[in-house]
This record gives sequence, structure tokens and C-alpha cells, in this order.
Amino acid sequence: MKIDKIDHIHVYVENIVLAEQWYKTILGFSRDESLLFWFEQGGPLVIRNHGASLSLFLRQSHPPGHTVAFRVAAQSFSELIPVLKQHNIPFSVSDHDVSVSVYFRDLSDNKIEVTSYDYLNAKQRLESLA
Repeated sequence: MKIDKIDHIHVYVENIVLAEQWYKTILGFSRDESLLFWFEQGGPLVIRNHGASLSLFLRQSHPPGHTVAFRVAAQSFSELIPVLKQHNIPFSVSDHDVSVSVYFRDLSDNKIEVTSYDYLNAKQRLESLA
């Protein structure tokens, strides 16, 4: 079996409206109108940013602890870091020797990783933004 890409990730949140706005403001996600019927029937709210898709579920008993990792081009860090700083979102940077990642948390304490395999370019951009 060959897996082509991640289809979607379940993200459990305390407040769907606030979570949708947070993912829009911080990471550029928007509602997938073609799947809105699921949400209207009691299912998840599906949001997308190009090929990345999240299903926002209202947290009932599921504890935080999952990490959602998004692959980006190195130049995306130049857009992300100022947004995180503007919204006072704590973050950390990890150098994995083949990739560089920025880690932070959403409103419901789910861990987010934004990573680039354009290693040298990403590392230089992050150093200049620090």
C-alpha cells in the first residue's frame, strides 16, 4: 500500500467557532463549503489550506496530545513567525539536521508543527527572524 498524502487530521477543540477563526488567522485555513453538510448534521467542520485538511471536532472527552505537522516551503517561515509574534503565541524552533520545524499550540492545546525540508534556506530565514 502506498500512501500519497495525509487526507485530513482530526483536531479536537473546545470551541469550533474560535478554533476555525484561529486556524484562519494563524495558518490561513478556510471552511470547505462542499463538506459543510457534515458539520450541519453534527459531524466535523472541515477546513482547508490548499492540500492540507483538518476536521474540527467538538471535544467531549478526547484529551489534547496529537501533533499536526504541516510541510511548507522555507519562505513560509517569513510569514508565520510575524503572525505568531503578533498574536503572542509562544513557539520553539527545532533543527532536525535535515529539516527545521517551528512548534506551537492552538487554542485547545493541540501541538502544531510547521516544517521545511529546504533545510539551509529555512534555517537562515528562521535565524534572521529570531
